[in-house]
Amino acid sequence: MGDHNSVNGVTQLRITNYDKYLSRPALRRKPSALRELQRYVGSGLVLMAGGMPNGGLFPIVEADLVLKDGRRLTIGPQEMKGALQYGVTKGMTDIIDWLRVLQRQVHHPPTLPRDSTPPSASSDMDLIMCNGCQEAISKTLEAVLNEGDSILLEEATYPNVMSVGRPLGAKAVSVPCDSSGMIPSELQKILATWDTDKCGPRPKILYCVPTGGNPTGVNWSLDRKKTVYSIARKYDFLILEDDPYYYIQYSRPLTPSFLSLDEDGRVIRCDSFSKLIAAGARLGFISGPKYLLQKLVLHLDSSVACTNNLSQTVIMKILVDMGHDGFLRHGEKLAAFYKERADKMVAIAQTHLKGLAEWSPPAGGMFIWMKLLGVKSSQPVVQRVIEKGAVLMAGHHFLPEPRETPYIRVSFSYASEDDMNKAFTWLAEALNEFHEAKGNN
Repeated sequence: MGDHNSVNGVTQLRITNYDKYLSRPALRRKPSALRELQRYVGSGLVLMAGGMPNGGLFPIVEADLVLKDGRRLTIGPQEMKGALQYGVTKGMTDIIDWLRVLQRQVHHPPTLPRDSTPPSASSDMDLIMCNGCQEAISKTLEAVLNEGDSILLEEATYPNVMSVGRPLGAKAVSVPCDSSGMIPSELQKILATWDTDKCGPRPKILYCVPTGGNPTGVNWSLDRKKTVYSIARKYDFLILEDDPYYYIQYSRPLTPSFLSLDEDGRVIRCDSFSKLIAAGARLGFISGPKYLLQKLVLHLDSSVACTNNLSQTVIMKILVDMGHDGFLRHGEKLAAFYKERADKMVAIAQTHLKGLAEWSPPAGGMFIWMKLLGVKSSQPVVQRVIEKGAVLMAGHHFLPEPRETPYIRVSFSYASEDDMNKAFTWLAEALNEFHEAKGNN
């Protein structure tokens, strides 16, 4: 049995049986005999069973990280020795401990054991490292979805989620959204009228990008998250919270996450350092129910073996230097930077595209979701802009089930103000050419 809890008046027990959510391959996974040897590393025993190379032959001894303020952070010989060797599948203990404190400070997860108490119950929150949010998405969906299963998605969403889902034989179920996120009444209607004979099993997972939505730039409101969480309880599905832009919210305080509401242990949260510290480090982390994360670790055992130890060492060095409060200030700095860029792009769009396109200013992240007026499909217009010299993304790429759409996604994260002017000048030209050709036909 579990503890009784209540969110929005819905009473629920902590989840105690996660096997009902798991895919057949995930249920069949067993520990790797080779990776099981990790438990003996550092035990003082004579190790002659593993396949670790002799670290004395590695050419790197130590390294200095030079920060923008001129300071140097040194990775000494002993730290480097660990960074260059195979690591524990779930991640290095030091960075996991640091991130557990961060999650407690920022999200206050209801299922996270107090202080340094390790997770014990299957629904207790644990944390593992991964190679960015993309691996977190991939491993989670592969652990949950069987052929013929469905996944609940925002009506415009990160396209790589279905790049994972489709080969698994999963079907996308698109839920209408507005400026506050997924519309609960629409989600409720889909689930209440679900026909298992026609559609297969009712969905057991919902995927979303609730902050700085990719591609929409929308931040889900707290009320919206609470209502969707209550629906998740009612229909007993998991929530995969993909949140790499969480700290790039344009206003403070930060909107609480699904993880902060998770009394039951039904949220798997993906965080990443790609947008915050180093995209090339390919480092992220997953917070979620201990039992589910153990299944993901078994998959990591047989795929990547362990998350990049060198990346973990480098990022950990920077995190310790920042401290938890410094990390949050860094997030505020990034949010201010991207907010300024978003404002510039909106102003430039107003100059060149008034009457030709519609958009809403983003609330976070790096993108503007723009509707081209008088256009059924944005694809030919985008192709014409590419020919003129700028690359934009046609909106059909972001629809769970691709179809014609007048929308495009534009990114303001790295283009200069001059480049923004050029791109929107060319977009305006392409739209005018399209309308002229249409009028002549």
